[in-house]
Amino acid sequence: MDITPLYPVILSVSHPASDRLSGSDRLSGRKKNALLQRTARQALSFSAQRSGVALGTLSKDGRGAPLPIDGVYWSLSHKTYCVAAVVSGERIGIDVEELRPRSSRDLFAYLAAPDEWRLCSDPGWDLFYRYWTAKEAATKATGVGIRDLRVCKVIAIPDERHLVLDYEHRLWNIEHYWYKNHIISLVADNKPIEWVVGDERWIVGDEGR
Repeated sequence: MDITPLYPVILSVSHPASDRLSGSDRLSGRKKNALLQRTARQALSFSAQRSGVALGTLSKDGRGAPLPIDGVYWSLSHKTYCVAAVVSGERIGIDVEELRPRSSRDLFAYLAAPDEWRLCSDPGWDLFYRYWTAKEAATKATGVGIRDLRVCKVIAIPDERHLVLDYEHRLWNIEHYWYKNHIISLVADNKPIEWVVGDERWIVGDEGR
């Protein structure tokens, strides 16, 4: 199915799942995860509506990878304060992460090989999260997931909004979007993309970073 352009939807999440809250104002882990999953599926519904397609029952395979519905592929991702989702006529992956420094830079070696880091003269945490979310998006699209992070290689950084990956004997073009201290990466593959941003109650078009 040809779905063009892609409409990735980002929703902010305002709820008592915040780690800064305590006591009765704080959701438990199970309730928090359920709320984030519901919000991510709402974002997916918005993406499907914008794309003019109908989604049936969402299901996954034995590895936990989303199964296409009548030729419509889908992907979603969530963090505590932000969710993202998209539908496509081809294999697709989207990933969101909160931009925050970690306590150890050992994660750099876990995520990518030295030649990948040498693509940038001064790799910092922003680049780390670009790499992480880009690789997650691509490996989600194949249904493999996080175990292939080191197999999936960054081979080019065209600009601050795009990366090119070499993975499974093909090139993957990734587009980034920054939103409220989060980065979202999407398997773009040169398709036109119209990012849609909002919260649980409304959505509006947005032009970029």
